[in-house]
Amino acid sequence: LDPALDRAWDLLVGSAGRKRVAEVADDVGWSRRHLVNRFSSEFGVTPKDSARIARFSAAHSILRRPRIPALAEVAAVCGYYDQAHMARDWRELAGMSPSRWRADEVFAFIQDPGAAEVADLSA
Repeated sequence: LDPALDRAWDLLVGSAGRKRVAEVADDVGWSRRHLVNRFSSEFGVTPKDSARIARFSAAHSILRRPRIPALAEVAAVCGYYDQAHMARDWRELAGMSPSRWRADEVFAFIQDPGAAEVADLSA
């Protein structure tokens, strides 16, 4: 694996999708187009879609907690432009809105109810 691609993956996914593709391209010393072509060829998904999946995963982790903050706060913490942007991604990636998913989730959190506390959102 090209070290630049490894670095690009770490920047995109390690930031939970909050890094912009242009910033990643600058960091690895490639043009945006070259990054997209090489990244897509190596990983089978574009850098933008990788970031999108990473944001979704971060939001999913927060929504699995026993007590969650307002969806607008979850969206902001996870790097979405706004709550509507997060809801669109959820409908496309999970087939439903985040609030519907949360309401339908049977095993959102399994632990002693007295022991569960909401962790810092950025954790």
